[in-house]
Amino acid sequence: MKWLWILPASLCAFNASGQELSYEWDWTVSASSTQHQDSALLGESPRHDTQALDALLDVEVSGYDWTALLAAKGSNILSNDSSAHYDAEFVVQELFWQGEATLFELPIDLTAGKLRLDWGVGYGYRPLDIFKPYRRNPVGIQVEEGALIALGSYFDLQGEWSLVASDSSFTQQSGSKLEKATEQTGIGFRRYALVGESEWQMLAYYDDVRHGLVGASFVSVLDPSWAVHSSALYQHQYLTYQPNAWDSPVTLETDNHGYQFLLGLNWANAVGNNIIVEYWYDSRSWNKNQWERAFERAEFLHASDSTRAFGYSYAQGLESANLVQHNLLFHWTLDSNAWSHWQWSNNLTWLNHFTPTVDVMYSPQDGGLIATQWLDYQAYDSGNAALNIEMAVRFMTGESDSVYATLSDKSMIFINLKGRF
Repeated sequence: MKWLWILPASLCAFNASGQELSYEWDWTVSASSTQHQDSALLGESPRHDTQALDALLDVEVSGYDWTALLAAKGSNILSNDSSAHYDAEFVVQELFWQGEATLFELPIDLTAGKLRLDWGVGYGYRPLDIFKPYRRNPVGIQVEEGALIALGSYFDLQGEWSLVASDSSFTQQSGSKLEKATEQTGIGFRRYALVGESEWQMLAYYDDVRHGLVGASFVSVLDPSWAVHSSALYQHQYLTYQPNAWDSPVTLETDNHGYQFLLGLNWANAVGNNIIVEYWYDSRSWNKNQWERAFERAEFLHASDSTRAFGYSYAQGLESANLVQHNLLFHWTLDSNAWSHWQWSNNLTWLNHFTPTVDVMYSPQDGGLIATQWLDYQAYDSGNAALNIEMAVRFMTGESDSVYATLSDKSMIFINLKGRF
């Protein structure tokens, strides 16, 4: 029955206007070094550090009203960890058809297939990614798959009306237990409008996991330097890990009334600085008291061989979309053209290929901190082909008893080669 999603697109494709296929190839080679530490939830680390080499080749093919994004990924091509085996996988990230139809004399844009549909407006977190949550700003190679989508859109003078149906279970990559349990099938609608300098968005959706959700977002340009963005989501039900008795493991259960809220501020200047400050709240995540109780119980249960497995079950709290309920994020990036604005660097033309970026995420409840720095160098760009060299460094630190500081990965260093041809 699920293949019926694809049937309308396949039938309509025979009437597509003739056009040539186009290809865009991208590749990434990523060398990483990760420093590990003993974790209060996962116990003693088997290794002090791990080095690995991963690679990705993807191609976007478009033509005849179809678009496909295909990826071939190799993990642990080289590694100093004998237990990390080479893993190769081919992933269909997207495969969808786009066309047009007329309904009651109204022009309707149609989309059907496997599609990464993203309605969020945040940088660090996007509450309105309701079909499949995407990992934000990874430092290494990450392959994101879309959900099976059927979408109809009508555009008026102010914006867009959309009716959407989705099924997020069509995935090739294995996720966590929580990700598998939250795969959903549902239907909903969305309204997007541009009024003056402000963008508004409202949506309602019903599926077999959340049993109803409503969301909204707002983006407004205040002046040439300042802009504000916000989004909120309420869902009737959600799945979460719940601690039980001291001598019992954590279990995945259904809870009611989940709330997510994000507020952000953007600032940019003519020189090329771009700063984003965001705060977001996620009621589905464990709060400070729940994390403290998890650490206490895990320590107690790890002390005995008969209960050690129950102690490890508390590490499942790390599968949540947000590890903590409250998050603050500071983001700064400098446009590569900015180096020509300063007297000391305007003659150093090679600097015009550097783009530095810094992200700092802070947990105000327990003092945890995740700091990430990217330094991107554009080595070559002909328009048709490009080569970028990127170094990324991420540290998990903060107060010694915070969630971020007690993760099993203490720091990560990546050197990424990215190209297009």
